[in-house]
Amino acid sequence: MNDVDLWIKRADEVLAGGHSTAAASEQLLFATSILSRFYGPSSPEMKTFRETSEGIQRLKEGTQHHLQMHARATIKAVKAQVEAGLAKNTRAIIAGENIAEFLALAKDVMHDGSDAAKNVGAVLVAAAFEDLVRRMGSEFASVTDRRDLQDVIGAVKAAGVLNGGEPTTALGYLRFRNDSLHADWSKVERSQIESCVAFMEQLLIKHFS
Repeated sequence: MNDVDLWIKRADEVLAGGHSTAAASEQLLFATSILSRFYGPSSPEMKTFRETSEGIQRLKEGTQHHLQMHARATIKAVKAQVEAGLAKNTRAIIAGENIAEFLALAKDVMHDGSDAAKNVGAVLVAAAFEDLVRRMGSEFASVTDRRDLQDVIGAVKAAGVLNGGEPTTALGYLRFRNDSLHADWSKVERSQIESCVAFMEQLLIKHFS
């Protein structure tokens, strides 16, 4: 059973808890957790949930009942979207857009042919590469800890997301990532940066669009 299946199973358990005071507290907490997991703690969905909850708390009567109904409705809505693949896809697209912005910035910086521009571009691309690998691990292989990047790549490969020569190519960029983030500029070539950008753009199109 993967991470998504576990969340759906837990949602069913929480919804089956009834309407007691204890169940209401659990449902409110879980509504926040499932929104954070599938949309992010700063997402518009989370903001709407919190603002609505705050509005309900200002009511003079029936506060607990209405809060619980709000929490249950939220859990049911997120569960339905997750089962349809919509929540995960939305989050993945947003993540891909953020990484793409980093790559666009790196390419803009590198229009200046100086070594300083190359070094700044290398740092931006190396950071974006790590972010992409970890996001792929989280989205597609249920890897949420901070294990070594080579292990994350292995997990994504095992999940069938990286195939063909992609795993080997990704592993090959680990040295570039390390050299760039440790400012070992003599080992960083402009061609490495450009090829890493091209590789990442292919992955973004394939998995985050």
